[in-house]
Amino acid sequence: MRPAALALLLLGMASCCPQPRAASYFKAHPREANTVLAGCVAGTRRGGECDTAQAGLEQIESDKRLALYKSGF
Repeated sequence: MRPAALALLLLGMASCCPQPRAASYFKAHPREANTVLAGCVAGTRRGGECDTAQAGLEQIESDKRLALYKSGF
């Protein structure tokens, strides 16, 4: 019975830690990306979401530059 309880405990602990949201999520939600980045700069947030929020905002800027470039033709 003890190994089963340990396995259940480990499974519960693994599911409690959410995965960082993807860059595509932050690309679709730029306000939230800015909020996350502000927390990263302030030191109240750490981890993968800092990187993915930055990547999402960079994708938005890249799309804007590409649209501007294409409008020149």
